[in-house]
Amino acid sequence: MTPLDTRIDIDRIPTLPAIAMEAIRLMEGEESSFDSVADLIKSDQVLSGRLLHYANCAYVGAQSEVTTIARAISLLGFNTVRGIILSVAVFDCFSGPMAAHREELVNFWVHSIGVAALAEKLARRLGFADPETAYLAGLVHDMGKLVCFVQFPEEFTRLCQELGVPGGYRHEAPSALEVETEALGLDHTEAGREVARQWRLPAPLAAALWLHHQPVFEPITPTVDHLPQLVRFADVLAVCHNIGTSYFLAPGAYDHHQYHFALENLLRMHDLDAGEVEEMVDDVLARVREIGNVLGYCDQDLYRSLVGSANVSLGNMSLNLERRNRELQRANQVLDATCALTRRLKSGTGINEAIAEILHAARAAFGVRRCLCMVVDHEAGHFVGQVYADGEFSSFSVPVVARDEGDGEASSPIEAEAVRRLRQVSAGFASGEIMEAGAAEIVAGGRFMAGFFVADKHAAGRPQRVTGELMLDFNGQSDPGEEPEALARNFKTFAAAAAGAVERILMEKDLLRQSREMAEASRRMEESQRQLFHSHRLATVGRLAAGAAHEINNPLTIISLNLQVMDRMLAAGDGADLEEIGRRLKVIADQEQRISKIINQLMGFARPAEPQFGPAEISAMLDHVLGVIGDRVSMGKIDLTTEIEDDLPPVLVDATQIEQVLMNLLINANHAMPDGGAITITARRRGNDWVEVAVSDTGPGIPAAHLPKIFDPFFTTKKEGEGTGLGLAICHTIMEHNGGGLAVTSEEGEGATFTLAMPVDKGDRLRALKKAVDQKKPPVPEPQAVEECRILIVDDERLLNNMLQECLAAAGYEADGAYDGVEAIGKLRLQKYHLMLLDIRMPRKDGLEVLGFVREEYPDLPVIIITGLASVEEIKKTVKKGAYACLKKPFLLDTVLEKVRRALEKSCRPADRSA
Repeated sequence: MTPLDTRIDIDRIPTLPAIAMEAIRLMEGEESSFDSVADLIKSDQVLSGRLLHYANCAYVGAQSEVTTIARAISLLGFNTVRGIILSVAVFDCFSGPMAAHREELVNFWVHSIGVAALAEKLARRLGFADPETAYLAGLVHDMGKLVCFVQFPEEFTRLCQELGVPGGYRHEAPSALEVETEALGLDHTEAGREVARQWRLPAPLAAALWLHHQPVFEPITPTVDHLPQLVRFADVLAVCHNIGTSYFLAPGAYDHHQYHFALENLLRMHDLDAGEVEEMVDDVLARVREIGNVLGYCDQDLYRSLVGSANVSLGNMSLNLERRNRELQRANQVLDATCALTRRLKSGTGINEAIAEILHAARAAFGVRRCLCMVVDHEAGHFVGQVYADGEFSSFSVPVVARDEGDGEASSPIEAEAVRRLRQVSAGFASGEIMEAGAAEIVAGGRFMAGFFVADKHAAGRPQRVTGELMLDFNGQSDPGEEPEALARNFKTFAAAAAGAVERILMEKDLLRQSREMAEASRRMEESQRQLFHSHRLATVGRLAAGAAHEINNPLTIISLNLQVMDRMLAAGDGADLEEIGRRLKVIADQEQRISKIINQLMGFARPAEPQFGPAEISAMLDHVLGVIGDRVSMGKIDLTTEIEDDLPPVLVDATQIEQVLMNLLINANHAMPDGGAITITARRRGNDWVEVAVSDTGPGIPAAHLPKIFDPFFTTKKEGEGTGLGLAICHTIMEHNGGGLAVTSEEGEGATFTLAMPVDKGDRLRALKKAVDQKKPPVPEPQAVEECRILIVDDERLLNNMLQECLAAAGYEADGAYDGVEAIGKLRLQKYHLMLLDIRMPRKDGLEVLGFVREEYPDLPVIIITGLASVEEIKKTVKKGAYACLKKPFLLDTVLEKVRRALEKSCRPADRSA
């Protein structure tokens, strides 16, 4: 059926009389007096009569007749008066809607009073500070059932009839709350929560109405937060002893198996025995009779029936407790053996060792004389196993797949039965009849009990779902002392633990096998990657070499041809045209600069300069680039637009390098549109960590075949002589070294967009702190000037070394040459020098070793590094070791002389050779 709306209609909940609600709230206050409460109750004749009746009964023990409400309240106390008022008010407010079920309502109220009295007794027994509150909580705990009946009478009636069918509500079936939810769309605890809210009951009573069916897993402590657990205990006692009727419309008492189980656990937790329970129930039954008589809800026949059913329940409970104790002893024996088995089966245990441990544990758990265990060994293709029979172990194996009639012939009855059961279960898995993993369904018979170990169907390396079997032989064994159901349950627990242990062992074997396979696969993959990398490196070197050769050969050819012409002109005699020779020398110098530029670009791609990170504003970088772009290319035909998002944060990059990238992209976009077009620069934030700058053009776009190679060195779509193909490759490398990226999107005929991604600067506070520390550093004193200069030039290229000596000598310096590191160290020990020009890559001792020697032996000697192919890391090392400057070959003579002059201007001066 379709569940009803799970919300209670609050307007349809019967309300307590105003006098009753006000009296209950008034007695909650600390400043209330007997007279003030009495004045309120006097206005209700029913409440007044019930209080006077109760105050004069034998239970209270008054010495003289009570004739005033104030004296009745003083004798009874606020808590008892609250209970009477609540009982009368609730009973009366529900008596109208249940006029046709008054007898059932009385039985329900007897149950409520019984739970209340039991809750009060348990509260005193467990040390609660306010047993009277426990009484009230027990009194109202099931109000939700009355509300469910009032709001859903037909559904609640069918629900009670379903629960009242004998045997229809057992431990295998859903709980009563689940049956309520299925029938009504909610259960009575949810309805009780709404009742408490509507009646504005105190928080402890509201919690008891809502949570009194929550299971209790540990002893109840005497705090108000545990009041719902206390009511649960009292409710279980009342139901098990038939005190009233909880489901008042049920035609008979439903099966209380779950309540009895809960009661046994609660009694064990709180050290209560059957004698104490019997005494407590007798006292409560007398209390129920007395309160029922006072309130007019009970008669002698009902009381006698309650006492009779309680005695029967107590007797049954004693028998059940004894039976349960035996079952628990057997279960503990099995659990002890299971725990011992789990402890012994450690990582690395072999299959045969594990089988022996399982059999030892099975004997300890069940006391059998014969048992068998087998586990699959995939590598051998067999089930390997052991049989324990009358004090001896024997091994056997069975093929995973039977090949003929005699295959796997058994040598004992238990082995034959185990093989037969194994084949049967394996066939069931093969046909899809059995799908669950873990310990398969227990097979029990007159002689044998068997459980099967089953792997998950997705387990790696498991072609066989059934991974093992455990069988116990009870033939010839005396009565095991427990019911077959309990024995099967204990065996299933043990078999599940054994199955888990076997699964772990098989998983370890699988993991070991997979580890070996992965190690071998990794080795093969590494070798393949090495070969692939080697091939890729050779291909890359080939492309670089071809591109470099193509770009350098042209200027080299021009230089060669001019040198040949000049040689012929000089060989022709004294009539050589000096002006023509000068012009050709200028061409040679220009081509040398062209070669140097190509080499520098190539080095910039292969070994880019380390970026000098700092905060940079996007708008400032774009303004600088746009301010100078006109000096590089003509922008007359270009419509340039910028779209910069407001409040862009600064980025942490090398601003000079990023400007170089932007300049290159703008020049490329300009070249792509010789007849004019539009360039759009957009800048926006992407998330919290990135800023993106996109350069878009309306040019012809990039063919799809070229996109994967667009950032490769020497790849270009320009005409011969218009570009080297290194620009985009260098830009891509620069962006990576700045912690960002460069990407391109394009469709042929639709233009192209290059997008730079740069990290947001988040180091303002650290830089401010560093600046403050740097400002506190003491100034470095300037060195004192000394005498005339002597320079040592260390370079293994003799022609270059000799030319530098000549040039420095012509500038007024004394210059010596050394052609490797060893010779340089020897000259330093024989002669004082004021400056050293040092190459890095030399035979015997390289420049870094010589520089280290100089810093240790001659720390005041400045060193200028001259290098052709030194890497960024090597240049960093020279700076770290104290090099004054670094000049990259080829260099201009004026640059060398300027660096030398600056290095020596405060320590010595060149000789005056003007004379």
